[in-house]
This record gives sequence, structure tokens and C-alpha cells, in this order.
Amino acid sequence: MFKLFKRKKHRDKGSTLVELVVAMALTAILATAVVTVMHPAVSIFLKVQKHSRAQMVADTVADTLRAECASSYIKGYGDARVISVDAENDYSVGDGTILSKLSGLTTPSTSDGNVLFIRKNEGYAEVLYCNTWISQSDYADVYAADQVRTNDNVTSKAVYRLFPNGAGSLTETQMPVDTRQGYLHSAYYETASNKIDIGGKTVTVVHPEKPYDYTNPFASSVYSGFTVDVTYSDFTYESIVAGSDSLADKRPAYVVANIKVYDSSFGEQSIDTLVYSRQAVLCFAQDNVKE
Repeated sequence: MFKLFKRKKHRDKGSTLVELVVAMALTAILATAVVTVMHPAVSIFLKVQKHSRAQMVADTVADTLRAECASSYIKGYGDARVISVDAENDYSVGDGTILSKLSGLTTPSTSDGNVLFIRKNEGYAEVLYCNTWISQSDYADVYAADQVRTNDNVTSKAVYRLFPNGAGSLTETQMPVDTRQGYLHSAYYETASNKIDIGGKTVTVVHPEKPYDYTNPFASSVYSGFTVDVTYSDFTYESIVAGSDSLADKRPAYVVANIKVYDSSFGEQSIDTLVYSRQAVLCFAQDNVKE
């Protein structure tokens, strides 16, 4: 009986320290192997996911640009153009440089640039860019010129939705995220026109005269944390009068948008933070071609 008790007692005892250490070592080796195998797969998955989100952002920007150009109002060679403007890093300064570079232009468009001007109708034009803020002075200019606003009702313009609490004393950290560089902005202007002589033909040229409204075509959430840079190239004219090669008888036909999506702020965009890029051909409306 005593021997049976001893054998039973021996069977009931737990694992030794050596056995526990060996088990832990084997578990650690197995876990390391699993992590080693899984890490590249997880990294690839996250990279593909980021690339897909960036592609969606670029496609959204391309679709927006195409829609704006398709609804343009092009009658002559001066109704669309591209210009180059240095990035404006001061959030409190408006797009006065863009406005001044576009006002009074009577020459053909350059081929490349980062700001696109398109005429929208008889009295208004739109400018599309990513390189400057929608600033407090932009808001102030629209607010002061808004003829619809009455009794401090500020619901008539898109820019008011970007500055729901008004502007004038906001710090950079208080500025709405939708107004920052690296987002696609639309600036709308009332236009003026003047007549110029081109090769003996009188041509009417329009240019933006004063700000009418500013907006971001889509909400900041669409950008998924990315920023965007858009440049324009290959601005091309076509003849609208058979047999004529005069500049007076040409109209803007299309421009190429070069869209780049970065995983960084506008000031830190670089080849290292570039996630996705694509091009889109933007064709201008042809509703007003001369017979």
C-alpha cells in the first residue's frame, strides 16, 4: 500500500523548472518565426491599402477637374490659361498674387504652371490651384463685397462654411483644415473684359477683376490624411476657323493635369513621401465654337 501511494504521489507532481524553461524557449522561437513570416505580409497589406486610398484621392481630384473644365465657357483664346505662382506660406495672406498675374493678361497661355484659369460664363471665372491657402483676407474680401448678405446672414457663399466663426484674428492652428495648402481650391471671380487687336482682328479678352467666392470642392475627410499637388502642362490651342492660323481664331482645347498625392504636409512633400501620381487630360467645353 505504501509503495502504491508513493507512485501516485510521483505521478501528481508538476513540471520541473527545466521543463518550464524549455517550453518557454520553444514558444518564443515559434512566436518569433510567426512574426518573421507575418511582418512582410502585414507591411505589404498596409502599403497596398495606403496606395489604394491615395489612388482614390487622385481619382476624385481628376474627376473634379474634368467636371469643372467640361462646364467651362470658352469663346476665344483668352478664356482659359495656365500661370505659375510661387507657393504662399503665409496663411494670413490672400491670393492677391494669383489675381494680379491673371488680371489684364492679353497674351496666350504658357504651356506649364500650377494655377488654371477657366471662364465659367459671361460674368464669372474660376481658378483651380493647390499651392496657396484660402486665407483670412480671401474671406474678408468676399464678405465685404457680398451683396446678398443682409443682417449678418452669411449663408450665401461657400467661403463662409470654411470659416463658420468668421476670420480676421485666427492663428494658424485655428485656421480650418480645408483652407490649407495641399488641398484643391476653387476661387471664383467676377470678370472684366477688354478688346485687343491681334493680327488686324479685334478680340475680347476676359480676366478676373475681384473675388466672388472661395471653396474646397470636397471635404477634408476625402483626402484621408494626404495632401495633393496639382500642376498643369501641355496647354494646347486649336483653330476654330477653317483655314485660319491666326491666334485670334484659336481657342483653348485641353490641358494635362499632373496630380501627386503625398503622405505629408504641403511644405514637406518630397519624393520620399509621394504615394501615388497620375495624369488626367482636361478638355474644355466646346459649346461656343465658331461656325
